[in-house]
Amino acid sequence: MEQNYGEPVYTIGIAANKVGVCISTLRIWERKKLIKPKRIGRNRFYSGYDLDRLEKIKEMLQTQHINIEGVRNILDTTRCWDVKNCPPKERKACSVYIKYGRS
Repeated sequence: MEQNYGEPVYTIGIAANKVGVCISTLRIWERKKLIKPKRIGRNRFYSGYDLDRLEKIKEMLQTQHINIEGVRNILDTTRCWDVKNCPPKERKACSVYIKYGRS
């Protein structure tokens, strides 16, 4: 059975490890409103989509040297795949998504 990509199943420690940052970094990014993980009680849980977003945040901050406010503005921009509600499999073949969604 394939796991739902949008299901929040990763704890903060696992998410931090998968993205290659420390747990405190994820907490800072949450305080700065770059990411909003699902909360169950006091615990944070991240989905596959959240991990993709975290990878993009990390790239923009560390590689492209965009400040946090700039990253927030970029991520708050509505993307065509959100408007059209494209399934993830179709997005991977979309040239716009390849250029701007995951790179």
